[in-house]
Amino acid sequence: MRYWWYTLACCSLVASTMAASADRDLAEALAQVVAHSEMGRLKTLYIYSHTSAQSTGGHLEELLDQVLMLLPSDLQARRLLLQQSMEYKPYVHAVLALVDGLPSLAAIYARIGATQDLSHTLIYMSLPTDVYGEEMQAVLRLLWRLSVLNVGVVLRPPGQHILMVSYFPFSAWHGCQVISSTVVNRYQVGTKQWVSRDYFPSKLGNFHGCLLTCATWEDMPYLVWRRDGSGSFVGIEGALLQFMAANLNFSVGLYWMNKQEVLATFDESGTIFDEIFGHHADFSLGGFHFKPSAGSEIPYSQSSYYFMSHIMLVTNLQSAYSAYEKLSFPFAPLLWRAIAVVLILACLLLMLVLRWWQHPELPVNPYYELWVLTSGGNLQDRLVPQRFPGRLALLTWLFATLVLRSGYQSGMYQLLRQDTQRNPPQTIAEVLAQRFTIQLAEVNEARILASLPELRPEQLVYLAGSELQSFPALARQSGSSARVAILTPYEYFGYFRKVHPMSRRLHLVRERIYTQQLAFYVRRHSHLVGVLNKQIQHAHAHGFLEHWTRQYVSAVDEKDESVARIASTSYSTLDGIDGDPNLSDSEEQQVATVRQNVLSMRELAALFWLILWANLAAVVVFVLELLLPQIKAGKILAKINSKIRK
Repeated sequence: MRYWWYTLACCSLVASTMAASADRDLAEALAQVVAHSEMGRLKTLYIYSHTSAQSTGGHLEELLDQVLMLLPSDLQARRLLLQQSMEYKPYVHAVLALVDGLPSLAAIYARIGATQDLSHTLIYMSLPTDVYGEEMQAVLRLLWRLSVLNVGVVLRPPGQHILMVSYFPFSAWHGCQVISSTVVNRYQVGTKQWVSRDYFPSKLGNFHGCLLTCATWEDMPYLVWRRDGSGSFVGIEGALLQFMAANLNFSVGLYWMNKQEVLATFDESGTIFDEIFGHHADFSLGGFHFKPSAGSEIPYSQSSYYFMSHIMLVTNLQSAYSAYEKLSFPFAPLLWRAIAVVLILACLLLMLVLRWWQHPELPVNPYYELWVLTSGGNLQDRLVPQRFPGRLALLTWLFATLVLRSGYQSGMYQLLRQDTQRNPPQTIAEVLAQRFTIQLAEVNEARILASLPELRPEQLVYLAGSELQSFPALARQSGSSARVAILTPYEYFGYFRKVHPMSRRLHLVRERIYTQQLAFYVRRHSHLVGVLNKQIQHAHAHGFLEHWTRQYVSAVDEKDESVARIASTSYSTLDGIDGDPNLSDSEEQQVATVRQNVLSMRELAALFWLILWANLAAVVVFVLELLLPQIKAGKILAKINSKIRK
């Protein structure tokens, strides 16, 4: 009996020693991952432990103490948050979870708000031992549903083994979004080291051609799908979508949102995205604006913004200045008045001289000679003053008129090259003060009134269609007394100008009403947030987004003569921007990439008409000169005859 108790005691001592050694090996394995992986670079570590059976609680607490004691001294000083619930925040964080099984893990994640691929998570499970068992598969499906991708689950199967298990939702072996257990690392007890130092292998760098569905709607300059069989996209968002698909190796599926769904996206609650992400798509884009204050009140997450959209006003142009009015533009009104005063005084001086000083050297037609000198002509040699004061006055007059003629000639050439309009409004305040009728989409009314409280409701009119559909009608009102403006994102007008010559009839008010950022939307806390953000950052860093912006919308900042127009993209017969039968031939010719730098007849109209009127006046004077002698002769004869009769 004594021998039996002695043998039992020895066996118990050996078993406890082996268990203690195994626990120490496990603690060292967990500590190495925390210290040497991405988790070691973070200064805050969230720690959670939970048990569904009382028998396993003490074991996990002792294991946690050993792990913390084995951490390097520099990591022991980090901030440790034990059992603390955290709100979702889009930053990288580290999580260490010690549980006994699936119910315990589910209980922990019921109170953890921060998930997705921004976390590096290490989980130890004490009860499951089968890597490919049903419980392990359920654990991985839970993690996938929560978008916890950078995760390693540590198990101790029978024998001296410590394994790290994870899953790859997109792989060449398992398929697309197939959640299956995969051993990603092994801890070698003999060497006290993990086989690989890559504890959290990348899972979203290559989608292996898997299908990701995008919920969107066609609208240039954002996105249009070419229906020519190429399967390519055009537009800012279309180019970005193709850029990401090529970089990440995924095929793009499309869920076209109908009109009701598009209008529902303007609802600030965003409840439509519950339906879209629950049943139809993985992510969405369509000019959706980024909400900096978005938190738990909206049912979706968003990427960082990829495009800055400026909300501006586009107005029609008032009636153009006449060709005759343009002739006065090179000089300011004050200068014109000064020139008129000087000429009048000169004529008065000549009148006084002719009246009070009769001299044979004076010209026969002094007023004509004064006009010849002012226009750049010469005096006859006999009329040049002989004395110094007279010559000084003549030279002063010649120099003054030379400067005026040169300045006028230079200014006139510039003005003839421009389609000068009647002072279009330059600021939002001028648009409001001049009581323009402002057209806008109905869904934007609340946001606009909040941004422009001085805007009168009676100035607002809802657009019957889109901005692109409304621009041609606005352009046709240019040259009239109507005062109409469309409130639109900057990129709509930029695209319209690049594809349509009628944009020369529109005026962009450069002052911005407000700026909004455009972003991708995904289901709440989706793993795609980090993926999209990296691609957006990549596109920004290498200038791709700026390139696409210049290609599709930036012509509005270029001079008219250098606008490189692009062919309009036909995506709907309702938009009506692929040409306008009301355009004149001269306007249609403006679509050409290179414009010849010559003056047209329209630009020289004032000079043409002035020459015509001058020649007609000369003909009238010539006729009068022919008729006046005859009339005078007739009168003389009539007087002679009357005297003879008397």
